[in-house]
Amino acid sequence: MDWGYLFTSFDGRINRKPYWLAILVIVAVSFVVFFVAALLFGSGAGTQLTLQIVFLLIFAYPSTALMIKRLHDRDRPGIIAAVFWAPTILILLGQITGISGDMTDVYGSPVFLPNTIGWVLYGLSFVVGIWALVELGFLRGTDGPNQYGPDPLQ
Repeated sequence: MDWGYLFTSFDGRINRKPYWLAILVIVAVSFVVFFVAALLFGSGAGTQLTLQIVFLLIFAYPSTALMIKRLHDRDRPGIIAAVFWAPTILILLGQITGISGDMTDVYGSPVFLPNTIGWVLYGLSFVVGIWALVELGFLRGTDGPNQYGPDPLQ
């Protein structure tokens, strides 16, 4: 398996197996890096938001590359990946600006308490996330070659 191609290229198609393997790698690496970063920088409210933004920036490119290749396998345009990212970006922007809720100390730990806008954004994120999960992770790609390349199963 060509990991460089999986995480850096927006061209071509991949089937479900390499997609799920690459997702597992991203999740494992992100847990380790987040744990180390939390140990190094603490767990304050501002620190958590900053780490979320940094992690989004670090893992957005390889995740988007995977999404686009899976969308291509389903004979869908890669721009749909932007729709999958939109709720995450809106939630972070809402947290940064404070329009979607507030960070509050609960028993000494910072917790984000969403307001109505925050709950709407979380609901939107849930719906789009389910759509992305089904579209990218469960549905089979198109049989045979399509406009994005040959069938990865052949």
